[in-house]
Amino acid sequence: MKARRLPVALPAALLAVLALVALPAGGSAAPASTAACAAIVAPRPAIELPVQVAPGLSVRVRDPYGGLIARNRLFVAFSVRYPSRADRARVAAVTWTLDGAAPRRDEGGRDQLLAPSTMYAAGRHVVRVRIQPVGGGPAVEAELQVTATDCQLASLSQRPDAGGGLELAVASGGPGLSAIELRPGSGRFGTPHGGRLGTVGLSGGRTRSLRASALSRGGRSLRIAGLPHGTTALRVHLAAGVVAGGHRCALSAWLRAAGGPRPARVVQRC
Repeated sequence: MKARRLPVALPAALLAVLALVALPAGGSAAPASTAACAAIVAPRPAIELPVQVAPGLSVRVRDPYGGLIARNRLFVAFSVRYPSRADRARVAAVTWTLDGAAPRRDEGGRDQLLAPSTMYAAGRHVVRVRIQPVGGGPAVEAELQVTATDCQLASLSQRPDAGGGLELAVASGGPGLSAIELRPGSGRFGTPHGGRLGTVGLSGGRTRSLRASALSRGGRSLRIAGLPHGTTALRVHLAAGVVAGGHRCALSAWLRAAGGPRPARVVQRC
């Protein structure tokens, strides 16, 4: 039988079923082959499906990739999560299938489907889990629809430096960048005395200064434009006081491909 999901699970369930067509804001469709990777492909937020297994027993089926698998990863893992060990003991069996058949490899144990990313051929797949409660009650099933792609996903990493500033590395995954825009999760960028925000490191060891003129939207946006042709990655150093607290997950990046119709939003998973 299909999973009996909690009423509050409806938005998450819809995300899982529509993962191939309903993209996060700023996202882009995921082409299956490297030859089609002209657009920036941003990682997607994780999906968790609440599933009612039996009266008083609910679990979550987790897809940490939001329906998009990058085949350049070493391993890919989907899992069942329990509120407590006692709840886990109330499940007799968990069975995983991929596209209606047993996976060729599964190294994750009962509650996890763990396999090399290359087990998923480029294209669309259905990951299904069947959960059997203890005591002989009816089993329930949950389904995740995913796409495997050979495209490199865009990325953003952030870390505080010893001087109270913030170091960022931004990469498009392949397409050339015309501009990036950094936005804080809340509040505004600060402006140190003298108006120097930091530096931008480009390919070939070139460095560009960042000044307060790059700020817009009342200090809620920092735009780095006019990037050299063929730029696919850059490093940004923001001085102390530019980002409040210097938290490693303080910023999101909006990446615009050269000639691209719309920017792609990239965040760091924390």
